[in-house]
Amino acid sequence: MLVKLQLAAVVAALMLHQVSSSSSAPSSSSKKTAASSYAPVGFVPPASPTVVSSFRPKQQSGWPSAANHPARVRSQIASGYGTYRSVESQLFGRKKGGGVKTKKSSATSTSAPVTRNGKIQIKMLETVPRIGQAGDIIFVSSAVFQNQLQRQQKARLISAEEVAQIEKEKEADNQAQLEAAKATKQMIDDAMEAKPHDNEHSVCGIALEMKRRAGPEGSLFGGISPKMVMDALALTFPEGSWDGKQVKLTSVKDMDGQDVKKKDIKHLGDYLMSVSLGRDVEASFILSVSAE
Repeated sequence: MLVKLQLAAVVAALMLHQVSSSSSAPSSSSKKTAASSYAPVGFVPPASPTVVSSFRPKQQSGWPSAANHPARVRSQIASGYGTYRSVESQLFGRKKGGGVKTKKSSATSTSAPVTRNGKIQIKMLETVPRIGQAGDIIFVSSAVFQNQLQRQQKARLISAEEVAQIEKEKEADNQAQLEAAKATKQMIDDAMEAKPHDNEHSVCGIALEMKRRAGPEGSLFGGISPKMVMDALALTFPEGSWDGKQVKLTSVKDMDGQDVKKKDIKHLGDYLMSVSLGRDVEASFILSVSAE
């Protein structure tokens, strides 16, 4: 196209030159008139054509969309933004001894996330209602993770290797808790053997004694709650294991085998107690409540 325009301009200039040279004047006045009628013409280069990219969007179902709308495509052609795919970036740094060392970005160095049924495995960094507690390892959809959890830094991706390491540490902690629970149960059993109690139940002795103010008929002032019993156990057996959600008072009965309402003791006497020490370990003993 450009060559054709240049050739046309050259041909026009040559024709003009021939016309001006072939016309002869009869007199000097006519020569002056001819000279004054025509001005020398130089070469005028044509304007450069505007080159437009031949990029055309693919015709496909649902076109145009927000991603390939014609207005967006024209903007990409004019600016160049968004028309090229980004390649894997590398970080370059100068070595001390010369040369260049490269390091791949951290996004490619991490292990691939674990997926199951179209969901990805993550570890909760904070408690989020209706999703999970802090420290939980759960599966969520990629949309929930990217749009809600990752933006607010409330969760992160976790690899299969990390999950295996966490499970290993958890198993070691469970074994340690089991050993501590068994040791605590043995302390209670030893205390009952030192103070035997004659009763029709399988509990052989008194492991805990508490003194409280009481009225003439044996009614306690304030009563004894389950928390008070657990605090008294921790003071009586300081070397025992009393921490954890599974360590709690599970049963309070009188010596007739009747359950105490709300596990809240209101009268003097002896009571059958059962306490969970965690990891499927339970201890039963007798609590003796006497007046001060």
